Amino acid sequence: MNVENDLIRAYFEANGFWVKRYEPSSLLLQNKFPFPLFEIFNPINSVKEQEVSFRLFTGDLARVNAAVVCLIGWHDSNFSSDIFTSDARLLKFFRKQVDSPKSSWITEGVSIFPQEKRSLLIVPALPKTEGKTKELFELLKKVGIQGVLTMSSVLENLMRKSSGSPEIRDNSTFHILKLLKVYGLATEPQLDIFNT
Repeated sequence: MNVENDLIRAYFEANGFWVKRYEPSSLLLQNKFPFPLFEIFNPINSVKEQEVSFRLFTGDLARVNAAVVCLIGWHDSNFSSDIFTSDARLLKFFRKQVDSPKSSWITEGVSIFPQEKRSLLIVPALPKTEGKTKELFELLKKVGIQGVLTMSSVLENLMRKSSGSPEIRDNSTFHILKLLKVYGLATEPQLDIFNT
């Protein structure tokens, strides 16, 4: 069981996407790509794929028709809470994930991502300084990534939706988030600004 995979699936489904596991080509399967991949499709968005910034937020997803999403999460990497405290450690972590022989993003000229779909990456965190963030984005662009979401954006969106509509009642991810809110263990981020 990988909770992060369940969160990602719930996030995209709650935002109108169809989600399925993405299986790369047999050539790339031989490399045993270490991170989970998802294929997402927005059945409502029939307009031509629109330009979005590299740093993505939930509102930007309305302009995405289809994509392959890669998750570098806590479960599938050596990410830890110590890495959060230092931009240098965070950048070093991402370099290791991208440059590792285990994670062949491009093998024999073939990318893990299909050319006809946008390639998105969900990461545990981004550097806090603009310079380190730009450096990270350049590194990710070199391996074919076209947009980045953070796990905190995913969780914030799911928290907002956890108390809502009946169609999410049977979803265990939303049920857990709702329980955390009810017992005061988690709050919606926008409401925190009013606490004094």
